[in-house]
Amino acid sequence: MKLNFVKLDPSGNTTILVTSPVPRGEQAGVAARLMPPDRLCAEQVGFVEAAKLPGARARLQMMGGEFCGNASMSLAALLAREGGLATGAEAEIALEVSGASGLVRCRVLRAGEAEFRGSVAMPLPTEITEVELPGGPRVPLVRFPGIAHAVVPEAALSPAGAEAVISGLCENLRTDALGVLLVAPDGRSMRPLVYVRATGSAVWERGCGSGTAALGAWAAVRAGRDVDLEIAQPGGRIGVRARFSNGAVNEIEIRGSVRLVAEGEVYL
Repeated sequence: MKLNFVKLDPSGNTTILVTSPVPRGEQAGVAARLMPPDRLCAEQVGFVEAAKLPGARARLQMMGGEFCGNASMSLAALLAREGGLATGAEAEIALEVSGASGLVRCRVLRAGEAEFRGSVAMPLPTEITEVELPGGPRVPLVRFPGIAHAVVPEAALSPAGAEAVISGLCENLRTDALGVLLVAPDGRSMRPLVYVRATGSAVWERGCGSGTAALGAWAAVRAGRDVDLEIAQPGGRIGVRARFSNGAVNEIEIRGSVRLVAEGEVYL
């Protein structure tokens, strides 16, 4: 099998976008073969498809059917480049994305030949509740369509402990993907571990867009007001703005950078 791909780096969260058609039933298996270091070495894989929603430029189907803000920003940057966006210019691009029921709106600024800055209007949480860690404390759980994130104080769970519990926790929560976010006491930095059920992959991501959105949403609920934060992660910083009113989060936006790394053909 020969596939066309583009590799991008959104805030450290290396992402492969496959632009060749791949049947949905084969995508998880293809993604699992593309991600290892002896192939394309990435943290996640998305598949570019034709959109069905009016106004969407394309559809992004993630490898496990989950939603991903960083991959959405990456596809928006790729489409902006293909559309000839000039350096210094901005564009708004609407996408159809797995795990999101409506249009996902992205803004992209082209900062250089292969450098972009962008923002994504994220889907809102479907629920903010708590979950009990196996043998541990109860921690906040922020559910989005297609993915949930447990906000865990870094002192409460070791990295090895996170790796040991994440797959079982994902199954119990019946979500397509689960993040365990090991968060520093000040709430301004985290290490995200993300498990995708369809591929059976657990990756310590260098930057997690939906995890950043989850942390912003939880911070807004806890404070009872709007928040605007920069969350440090192993690959850099991702910004999040969450608006809070009438007892709920009603708007979340993440912002970050995207760098085009490589493009070409891969053989499987």
